Amino acid sequence: MLQDTSLHAYALATQNLGAKQKAVLDALRFFPDATNAEIAAHLAWPINRVTPRCYELRKQGLVFESCRRRCKVTGGMAWAWKAKYPVLPPAFKEEEKKETNPQELFQ
Repeated sequence: MLQDTSLHAYALATQNLGAKQKAVLDALRFFPDATNAEIAAHLAWPINRVTPRCYELRKQGLVFESCRRRCKVTGGMAWAWKAKYPVLPPAFKEEEKKETNPQELFQ
């Protein structure tokens, strides 16, 4: 069972993603350590629709390299990707630290 905080964190992490990016990210969450060809086969998309989405998600920090292994679809060596689980935003806003003047304390 997913907690409300997990759902909230997922919503925050994916709110600015396009539909194709969300589909690739969801596929990686369901099938971790998948190659581009494996994701394409799962989604029934051409490989040239998946590869740019993985690159965009990597640039945003939502996907990272897992390992280099033999692809189950192509049989060749390929990078497998992993989805980063969303991180919750800070609970409290950080207050600006300003220097206090000791003379102001006694006025």
